[in-house]
Amino acid sequence: MRLLPSVSFSRAAVLGLACAGLAACTTGPELASLTRAVRPLQVTTVADGPVTPLPLAPETLTAYHKAVREIVVWYDTLPANQKAAECERLGIQVVIDPSAEKGLHRYTPADEFRTNLLDQYHTRPGVGVPVVAWRANDGTQRLDDLRPTEGLAASYTAVVLPAGEGRWTLRFVNPIDHATVEVGGKPVTVAANYSAPIAQLVEKAKPLARSGFSGMLSSTKSKRREKLYLMEPYDPKKIPLLMVHGLQSTPVAFINLTNDLLADPMVRQRYQIWHYHYQTGTPVLLNAANFRRIVSSTLKEIDPQGDDFATNHLVIIGHSMGGILTHTLVSEPDYKLWDAVIKVRPDKVKMPPESLTQLKDVFLFHRDPRVKRVIFISVPHRGSTWADNFIGDLGQTLFKPDRKVTDVFGHLVEVQREVVHPFVVGLYEQGKFSSIRTLSASSPSLQTLATLPPEVPFHSIIGQKSAGPVDLGSDGVVTYKSSHLEGAQSELVVRAGHNSFRKKESVAEIKRILYEHLRKSGS
Repeated sequence: MRLLPSVSFSRAAVLGLACAGLAACTTGPELASLTRAVRPLQVTTVADGPVTPLPLAPETLTAYHKAVREIVVWYDTLPANQKAAECERLGIQVVIDPSAEKGLHRYTPADEFRTNLLDQYHTRPGVGVPVVAWRANDGTQRLDDLRPTEGLAASYTAVVLPAGEGRWTLRFVNPIDHATVEVGGKPVTVAANYSAPIAQLVEKAKPLARSGFSGMLSSTKSKRREKLYLMEPYDPKKIPLLMVHGLQSTPVAFINLTNDLLADPMVRQRYQIWHYHYQTGTPVLLNAANFRRIVSSTLKEIDPQGDDFATNHLVIIGHSMGGILTHTLVSEPDYKLWDAVIKVRPDKVKMPPESLTQLKDVFLFHRDPRVKRVIFISVPHRGSTWADNFIGDLGQTLFKPDRKVTDVFGHLVEVQREVVHPFVVGLYEQGKFSSIRTLSASSPSLQTLATLPPEVPFHSIIGQKSAGPVDLGSDGVVTYKSSHLEGAQSELVVRAGHNSFRKKESVAEIKRILYEHLRKSGS
């Protein structure tokens, strides 16, 4: 028989004293003297505005939080079918605020989730113990198949307050919806840890983060295929902000950017963050074709009728190779890309119908009108020198091609070699038909794509690793001349390497662009 944890007398006593202290500080004639006698919490400006000072001795607040934390741990360890009865036996009423995330039933103190992968934790001081409410992604909710497989979570804050007649209320407060909680008839600020759910996700996603390199070398060995992930429950009224990672990477690369953006109340209120994950070893334009297909199929799954505001107002951030994939979503190539690689039109191509269809999907497409704005970050529009140097050679040596990919072009090279650009023929014959080599400055399709103007407002953020003239600069992987696109609404050059999106200046610029988009789009 399993023994249930119980609230000890000392814990209840500490909790009672602490709760009594909270109540005494907000009611009765002693309020003024208590305020003068103890050091209140500092008034701090955070995302949700000024924090209400709580006139309470730090040691009293510490004792209260320790007691609340123990009760949260006790409550979480109770079997689900015995929680109600055990809480009733001890005179504890549990109240859980509504959340966009449904089905959350586990509650873990936020301080258990610390990771060095997060640059900073966005918190709010106040009363209560921040917790992560979570559940496994068990497929029980709509669109769970589009959510992170590592699990789903939300920020909560636990408070325990007297409910009269020796009873208590354990309340899990939604700190996004409620900045304060009433103690003794007066509002005090609720503590919050907005980053803890992201920290939990990062810890569980470490295997995914490690898969970036292997995904570049062999797309066939990965268990996780191309997919668009919703980081929060779908909201038909919020603008999707879709992030597309680059070569040898995964969505985990964006975790700090995601964390910083969600700490902004306006971004959190008006945008919903999505991530696209793909194996980066596939040749660039084939990956781009997969990207367009998955964006369309995912939007169809989310909104079958296609009439939601959200599914018709996407903003996309593309980093490195992810920016090239994004460029194809907002461009009208006509036959320019096709003609750059193949000298005859489709009706003159000799290949099986299925292969011809795949080939046309790669080169002949239309822009997606549901995308309204894009942000290019360190994008090699005109190729990267790494694709042709010794680093590219090393990566190419380890690369294992996908026969399904090479066969599309292989048949054409074998049957009609004379109509295929020599660059592509060389890649196929040398077994180098990969994203690494197709990012070469010698790639005819890449150079042609760079001449196609995006059909939506776009912005560029470009890294410059060392001091010197901007037009001669480089982030160590991509030169300024390759990243620069004429016609950008704005262009910011930051002192940074290739992962320039992690710089504070870049985060601030992205926020500025998102605010600007709200103003100009009337959203």
